[in-house]
Amino acid sequence: MSALLSILKNKYLWLLLAVFAVAFVSMRFTATERETITYPEAVAREGFASLQKGFAGFGMRFTDFTSIFASKRELLQKIEVLESQNKALSLENQALQEYRAEALRLQQLLAFANENLETYELTPARVIARSPSTWYKYIVIDRGEAEGVRRDMAVISPEGLVGRVVSTTQHTAQVNLLTDREMAVGVVAEGNRETRGIVAGVGDDNLLRMANIPYYSTISVNEKVLTSGLSQIYPKGILIGTVQEITQEAGGLLKSAVVKPAVQFDQLEEVLLVTAYRGTAEAGE
Repeated sequence: MSALLSILKNKYLWLLLAVFAVAFVSMRFTATERETITYPEAVAREGFASLQKGFAGFGMRFTDFTSIFASKRELLQKIEVLESQNKALSLENQALQEYRAEALRLQQLLAFANENLETYELTPARVIARSPSTWYKYIVIDRGEAEGVRRDMAVISPEGLVGRVVSTTQHTAQVNLLTDREMAVGVVAEGNRETRGIVAGVGDDNLLRMANIPYYSTISVNEKVLTSGLSQIYPKGILIGTVQEITQEAGGLLKSAVVKPAVQFDQLEEVLLVTAYRGTAEAGE
């Protein structure tokens, strides 16, 4: 009995019963379709509506936030693809420019060879190596004994004299350039055919030296210098270069000149071998 009285006096029990009663009554009145709702229902609905709206807004913002990151990743991937394509196109463009430049050079070689068919028999060759030394100036070409190349053949380009073959293998040849210190060529001034001299290399790709010019010579600056033909190696009339400066030698009996070569030796990629020429060359140089 005392235990029952103790339970009945428990305020939490009565509070729980009150909650159940309210819930039961609410269920009873809200179970059927109605045109109006009670005040407590309205309060509860409004409260839940604000809460649901907040969750819905958060969900939308979170979705927008994640979509921004997804879009950024997609953009970065597109940028990588475009950069890769740009590099590929740049390499392709560079290769096309090289092919175009090579085609133009070969056209010039062919045109030069055709223009000089009555004077020379020419064999084209490609430069495959260059001298690493600053003292000796030479190139290696992809033609040799198997292609009919032999020592002391003259080598030219459409611009002028390049040098001569000094050694050969089965399919290659070394060509000493005109700028090599061991090279010397008999020359004549274009304007005054009586002015002769010797052009020698000084080890500089941009300079040659013309020596043994008579003191009475009328050779002048900007005058062209050509091979004299007084050689069994170099045909007559091949352009060597242009006079840049004239100096009186000590003693006053001779002059010398600085000559700028017509050929840009550091840019040579193809050359022409003079396998034969139709003309008379006097012995000695």
